[in-house]
Amino acid sequence: MKHNPLVTLVASVYNGERYLRECLDSVLGQDYHNIEVIMVDDGSPDGSANILDEYAGKDNRLKVIHKANSGVCDSRNVGIEASTGDYIGIIDQDDVLSHDYVSYFVGLLQDNDAEIAYTPTADKFFSDTKEDSEDTKRADKAEVITGQQAATDMLYHKIIIAPWNKLVSRDIIMKKNVRFQLQFFNGEGFAYSIECFQHAKRVVRGQRKVYHYRVGDPNSGASKFRLHSVESTIASQIYIRDILINKTPEIMKAWAFSDWHSHCDAFNMIVGCGVEKKYPKHYKEIGDYCHKYASRAFSAPISLQQKLRGVLFKINPYMAARIINHFRIRKFQKENDS
Repeated sequence: MKHNPLVTLVASVYNGERYLRECLDSVLGQDYHNIEVIMVDDGSPDGSANILDEYAGKDNRLKVIHKANSGVCDSRNVGIEASTGDYIGIIDQDDVLSHDYVSYFVGLLQDNDAEIAYTPTADKFFSDTKEDSEDTKRADKAEVITGQQAATDMLYHKIIIAPWNKLVSRDIIMKKNVRFQLQFFNGEGFAYSIECFQHAKRVVRGQRKVYHYRVGDPNSGASKFRLHSVESTIASQIYIRDILINKTPEIMKAWAFSDWHSHCDAFNMIVGCGVEKKYPKHYKEIGDYCHKYASRAFSAPISLQQKLRGVLFKINPYMAARIINHFRIRKFQKENDS
């Protein structure tokens, strides 16, 4: 392993001008300097392109690709294809990195001779600007696991089902042709991460929260409901099942739980946005599935809170969705006020 490997960070940018400067400042302000930052402007009609060009003019580590709008998956793939780094990470345009995000992950990779480094959780924040919390600076404990175990953990939702919060060896992504699947609007990061894990022999898991994820207001969901988002959430699970390399009973049980969990997430979207009458077929079919397979949560190695989710969906899916959405909004309001 190289002593000072080049790390590429890729982001798709679309109408991101509100938070883009904050994101770029955190990325280009890393204490690890051997980085390549590729920002793909996905045909943004706002001022994002100008901001990207401004920053690129000040720092030659930033490469900007302007193209016609084609969606986040294609834009990320364009960035991956243009990358030259030994390790590749995905970030979102409105999120923020701790100043030692890259050096932390590179240290994990080098100290443990691993192909992928990740942390299972991220630091969620709700304000317009992000300040480091004490939790992001806590002591770390690294653990080396197999890629198969990492994939299993993600299927049990013990790892954030997103493509960020990880650094992945270039060899895995390029030699195994791992890319974002264009057919998915939701679940694309889940599928990408599972595919990466499946090809890794050694994965190192840290515990620090060095990725800061900006959370949107769940109350605004009604104005953002998209049927294809619901359908994509479910369809991505079929893709994940099909790409599993070693279909052991253990990982297939984990997949069955994830499939049920994703149906519940889709059902929560329908109920939370109040569109059950507009889409009665989806409401009934997905709700019936959540009810029928709720027992998958009972024997899963998950928290009591997650098991309670299974109990609620077994009793009454509509009631379960209303309760889950209620507490999700309350949690948002409480944390946003703190």
